[in-house]
Amino acid sequence: MKKFSLLLIALMVFTLALAACAPATPATQAPAAVEPTKAPEVPAAAEPKGDILIGNLQDESGGMKALSSAVTYAATLKIEEINAAGGINGRMLKLITYDTRSDVNEAINAYTRMVQQDKVSIVLGPPIANIGIAIAPVSQELKVPVVGLFMDDKCTIQESGAPWDYMFLAQNAATAQGTIIATYAVKELGVKKVAVLYNSQNSYSVGLANPFIKVIEENGGEIIAKETYTSTDKDFRAQLTKIKAAQPDALYFPSYPVEIPLIYTQAYELGLNIPLLGSNSVPPTGLAPSTDPAATTNTFYPYGINPSEPALVDWAATYKAKFNTDAIAQSFSGADAFGIIVKAIEACGDDVSSECLTAELNKGTEYEGFQGTVKLSATTHQPEALPMAIMTIKDGKAEFVTYYSPAGPVVK
Repeated sequence: MKKFSLLLIALMVFTLALAACAPATPATQAPAAVEPTKAPEVPAAAEPKGDILIGNLQDESGGMKALSSAVTYAATLKIEEINAAGGINGRMLKLITYDTRSDVNEAINAYTRMVQQDKVSIVLGPPIANIGIAIAPVSQELKVPVVGLFMDDKCTIQESGAPWDYMFLAQNAATAQGTIIATYAVKELGVKKVAVLYNSQNSYSVGLANPFIKVIEENGGEIIAKETYTSTDKDFRAQLTKIKAAQPDALYFPSYPVEIPLIYTQAYELGLNIPLLGSNSVPPTGLAPSTDPAATTNTFYPYGINPSEPALVDWAATYKAKFNTDAIAQSFSGADAFGIIVKAIEACGDDVSSECLTAELNKGTEYEGFQGTVKLSATTHQPEALPMAIMTIKDGKAEFVTYYSPAGPVVK
C-alpha cells in the first residue's frame, strides 16, 4: 500500500512537470479596431464676394444736369454690358449715385458718405471743376480714387506742382482745350483782336479763359475786351454791347450750358456778327431747338470726339434708344472715364481695394476709348494731350471741321 502511494505521488509529479514544459496556449486577442471610412474632404464653399461698388458723384438736379446725366447714362450702359457678360471675376458692378446739386459742400458730404458708409472703392467723378477742386483734398484724406471729367488743373494738381494722389482726369484739361481753340483761331481764322467773356466765379470758365488769352498774346494777338459775369447772371447785353463797340475779330466765351444759349441769343440780337468761339459745353444747349439756328451760324468749339465717326454713331444710337436723349461729348468721355475704372478693377483681380486701384491708376493707365488713346500721365494725372475735333454749327446741327492739337492740325 505504501509502495502504491509513492508511485501515485511520483506519477502526479511527472504529470505536473510535463504541463510546466508544454507551450502556453495563446490568449484570445480582441479584434483590432477598424477605423471608419472617411468621406473625401470637400473644400468649404467660398464666401460670396459681393458686388463691386463704384461711387458716382454727379450733378443730377443742378445747372450741370445735362452734362452729369450724360456721364451717368454712359456708366449705366457700360455696367449693363459688363454684368450681362458675367461681371468682372464673377462679381457684378453696382453704381452708387449721389446728387451734388451744384453745391461743393453737398459734394464733399456725398463723397464722404459713399466712402465711409457705402464702402465704395473708387468713384466716377463729375464734369464740374468747382466740385473737383473741393473734393481733391478730401480724397487725400479718405484715400479713395476719383476718375472724372473735371477740367481745371487744380482738380488734379496741387499748388506744389505734385499731383493729387487720388484725383484722375479722363479728358483734356482746360489748359489743353483753351490752347487748342486759341491755336485754331489764330492759324485758321486769322484773328488778331479778340474779346473774352467768362464767368469769374467759375473755375471751368476761368481755367479755359487764361490759356486761351496766353496763346492769343503769344502769337501777336491782342485781347481788346475782357468782360466777366457771375453764376447768377442771365442778361449779358451790357457786356456784349461793350464787346461790340471794341470791334474784335472774334469772341471767346467758355461758359456752362445754362449760360450758352443766352449768350448766343443776346449776341445775335445785338448784331455781333463775328466768329463766336465756345467750349466743349456748347452741345446740347447751344444747338437747335435750344438756340435759334440763326444765332450760331458762325461758331466754332473744341469737342472731345467727332460724333460722325461710324463707331460713335452706332454707340450713340444704342444710347438714345436706351435713354431717349442724344449722346454728347460727356457721354463718350464719361464712357472712357468708366472704362479706365474698369481696366483698373480688372488689373487688381480679387483685390478690388482702393489701395490697389490707386496704384494701378498711378502707373500711367492707357485706355483705348472713344476719344482715342487716353494715356494718363503719372506726373499730372491728366491725359497726355489728345487731339480734339473742331466743330461748327450748320442749320442748328453740329458739324465736324477738323482735328486739332495744341500744336496745330492733326490727321487721324
